[in-house]
Amino acid sequence: MTRVTGIILVLLTHFNLAQSQVTYLDRPDLLQRVEICLQHTYNFSFTVARQYQQELLKETPYHPAPHFLHALIIYWEYFPLTPEHERSDQFIEVMDRTVNLAESYLTSDDTYLEGVFFDLFGRAFKAMYWADNGKAARVVPDLGTMYRHTMEGFRLKEEFSEFYFSTGLYNYYIEAYPEAHPIYKPLLSFMKEGDKKLGIKQLTTAIRHSTYLKVESLLFMSLIQLNYEEDLKTAALYAEKLYGQYPLNTYYQGLLITILLHLHRFEKVREILENMDHQQNSYAELVNEAALAFLEEKDVRNLGLARRKYFRVLEMAESIGPFADIFQAIGYMGLSRIYERRGLNIDAKRYARKAASHTAYTYILNEK
Repeated sequence: MTRVTGIILVLLTHFNLAQSQVTYLDRPDLLQRVEICLQHTYNFSFTVARQYQQELLKETPYHPAPHFLHALIIYWEYFPLTPEHERSDQFIEVMDRTVNLAESYLTSDDTYLEGVFFDLFGRAFKAMYWADNGKAARVVPDLGTMYRHTMEGFRLKEEFSEFYFSTGLYNYYIEAYPEAHPIYKPLLSFMKEGDKKLGIKQLTTAIRHSTYLKVESLLFMSLIQLNYEEDLKTAALYAEKLYGQYPLNTYYQGLLITILLHLHRFEKVREILENMDHQQNSYAELVNEAALAFLEEKDVRNLGLARRKYFRVLEMAESIGPFADIFQAIGYMGLSRIYERRGLNIDAKRYARKAASHTAYTYILNEK
């Protein structure tokens, strides 16, 4: 190796190390581009989202953020992303790269905040992916690290408002989950105690002040109201905010439609369905078919057509897998109500049991 070559390699090494220590926290220009990228990602404007992600990657190739954004774009562009999808391996690979880059950030005080954040949420978004697809066991290897970083977030949230999301979720769920599922109380008793009211307050802070996790904070506020507070109207308020800001996102469309159907706000449901006419993906088609089945049953009162559509909903949801469990439940409960009206109580109860095996949401299971 010549002396010149050696000098060049040394310079490149120092350049790479310097690049790896770039922090976004004191760069409003970078954070602004992150926010714009996320806005377009969540609203399914992927061409523009990729442009911003690529700009950030070119400028800061060794920072975890561009890779984290890349993984999110993959997740949403191919939503619902299932393990069978050809892009699922790429999603996991890019999130793993995010975590690997984040680990190098943990070694410096200047970048420690971002190191903890991207290490935690690189793993957390993988965990979400596996859990949504019915493969929770794949999450186990990351649980210890995620718990340690979540505890770190309690200390760091005043310095980096993104941690209000993880802190708020922990404070709420560590109390709410064992209340709803008492069998887990002994298992969770050794963990740090939470505070549900404080958790809600902290999630509200995350909605107002976070960048990376603002949208997820809104989503979980709606899900908490659905699953634990059983407050359908408040859940609808948060879901309407999501839909208002990201009207092209099929998941947020489905969430809002599901809530509005059970609030019997049928006119609003029809309005959203009209806006979905141009969307052609398996999840959007499932949402549309489930909504039409419900409307035929409850609004039009055409039980024969509703029954056929509910069976179609079950077929479509089955093809997607565990991610579509809520629509399996809606389909089975619709059939249960129809068969009960026809006096076929044995079939009605059988379908109700099947619905309960796919969801714990009482607003779905108690619909009459």
